[in-house]
Amino acid sequence: MRSRQAADHGYILALPRLAEMREKAGDRDGAETLYRQAADHGDSFALLHLAEVRERAGDRDGAETLARQAADHGNTDAPLHLDAMQNIFNGLWPYGLDPDGTPTSPW
Repeated sequence: MRSRQAADHGYILALPRLAEMREKAGDRDGAETLYRQAADHGDSFALLHLAEVRERAGDRDGAETLARQAADHGNTDAPLHLDAMQNIFNGLWPYGLDPDGTPTSPW
């Protein structure tokens, strides 16, 4: 596996490719670890991919935080991702949530 060898020799651009392979193989934890390693080396696209992995795992708060970090690091796709997340939220709870976390009724 050349991608693994490249990553082992310090070629960090191989990390997202390895993460994609782990994700396709069903290893979400392994994918997250590799995306995090790439993000720790300044890869803002890896941050956004990590946000997507967290969102699919049901961690919307974590996904939003990571997408905002990606935007802060100059990733121009991150605002679109955040906008899509907001649209999902608005579709599920058009009137928001009450303080106890239940959907707010229409007025």
